Amino acid sequence: MSAAAILDLGKIPSKVNPELQSERNCSSLTPYISEITAIVDGGRNNTEKRRQIERILFKDPLFRDCAIDSVYKPREELYARGVERSVRLFALKEEYNWTDEEFGIAVYVINHQYSLGLHTVMFIPALERLSTEQQKAKWLHLARNYQIIGTYAQTELGHGTNLQGLETIATYDATTEEFILNTPTVTSIKWWPGALGKSVNYAIILATLIIDGKKHGMHPFLTPLRSTEDHKPLPGVKVGDIGPKLTFNTVDNGYLILNNVRIPRENMLMKNAQVSREGHFTSRGPSKANYSAMILVRVTIVNWCSVILSNSSTITVRYSAVRRQSTLDSSSEKESKILDYQTQQYKVFPSLATAYALFFVSKTLKNRYLKTYAEIMKGNFKNLPEIHCQSAGMKAMSAEMTVELLEISRQACGGHGYLAASALGDVVASAKALVTVEGENTVLYLQVARYLMKRFAAAVSGERLSGSTEYLCMDPIKYTCPINSPGDCMNVSLLCQVYRFRAYRMISKAARMLQRDIEGGKKQHEAMNDNLVQLVRAARAHLLYCMVVDYNNC
Repeated sequence: MSAAAILDLGKIPSKVNPELQSERNCSSLTPYISEITAIVDGGRNNTEKRRQIERILFKDPLFRDCAIDSVYKPREELYARGVERSVRLFALKEEYNWTDEEFGIAVYVINHQYSLGLHTVMFIPALERLSTEQQKAKWLHLARNYQIIGTYAQTELGHGTNLQGLETIATYDATTEEFILNTPTVTSIKWWPGALGKSVNYAIILATLIIDGKKHGMHPFLTPLRSTEDHKPLPGVKVGDIGPKLTFNTVDNGYLILNNVRIPRENMLMKNAQVSREGHFTSRGPSKANYSAMILVRVTIVNWCSVILSNSSTITVRYSAVRRQSTLDSSSEKESKILDYQTQQYKVFPSLATAYALFFVSKTLKNRYLKTYAEIMKGNFKNLPEIHCQSAGMKAMSAEMTVELLEISRQACGGHGYLAASALGDVVASAKALVTVEGENTVLYLQVARYLMKRFAAAVSGERLSGSTEYLCMDPIKYTCPINSPGDCMNVSLLCQVYRFRAYRMISKAARMLQRDIEGGKKQHEAMNDNLVQLVRAARAHLLYCMVVDYNNC
């Protein structure tokens, strides 16, 4: 079917399919739909706010045709339209005086189909979290008013999740009070930052700081890349587009090569570490504090997973309610709705349930992050390892669950699910990026596992634990399974106890296997490598327990 034919479908009078309406009439939830909507939107005022924003956006064909664009337009046109939408969104934000929250609703409404998302998702939050007050006064208003457009350049061609392996360097020159940035090897080329290919003129670059030949760890450097006059790359900067991707081609992901690029000393974002004019290095708090913007994005990804599953579940449930195939009752002349088949329900309902679960989990995780971030701003870094573990693990778990359930949803729509116009194919392909973006899932699981091994060792030594690992102090001998009947499986509080004990058993098993191998003469890294599978299983068990607890506490 051509794009023109698809557009012609819009001329059909809008009405609810009778099959779908009959399902709604029979649902016990229908009387509470406005209440559920308010919960999902975060309150009735937010529901009205969202609807107002929808009315504003959908009057404009630029936004109304987002879904059709992603299916039928070529890559170059997708990017051009994405830039156009970005500019229009920024203008609407100013025209209607939208808050950051309201702007986020607008982005949600158009399903992130714009090109300059990294500017608001990572660049501005990184400036807010990593800059001194003086630096914020200089740079934030320029970013918020779109006088500069930026991205966050961390990942390299040869390194992604292993941040300690990043090779980009920033060498301090005390004679000129400048940092000299270089990507000295092919593998050190910055690779993947969104909007880097063609759009941005600034980047926050993560690089290893070197002073007098000594390395001082990874730090953020605000670096101009293109002229604000003619948008041409500045001296020493080579920058471009990395090419087509499976999806998300509204965004120009790019590469960056730096050759002796000099920036002023003040362009090192110095909230957590400082370099004096003379070249003296001082730090405040642990190095992981520099990753606060990355942690925020991982927290946000959990919410994205909920939204993606909500969209796909809506498509699949509605399709299942109107599609008829074969008959359950041979005496009936009318074919049965496929939603009435138990096998279809087993495909459809877990995705819908997980969408709701991740929605509540993401809200709890976001609140936990905001609380920890407030503590960090006051110089208290006590809970940073906990939120780093939680954000990494929940990102990995939610992305893994989402990708698996999306493919099941697509298959549940039969051959129609394979049609581009269903939007499911694009959704499935887009979600696959979440498995590797902001940290490859297996590596993140292993980061969680290392944290769990440290906490388990502390529990064994008699330390009183708090936070998500408090249960590691339990006495397993005292545990009795609380499930005594099938009905008990509907009691989430009882399920919390089951998942709690399961996580404890799997974590303690991984710890015993590591201890056995080390005591047997293996070096620590050998013992770790020989037990990676069990460590990942232990991490998943812990995260699943945390998800059930967070859901139960909402």
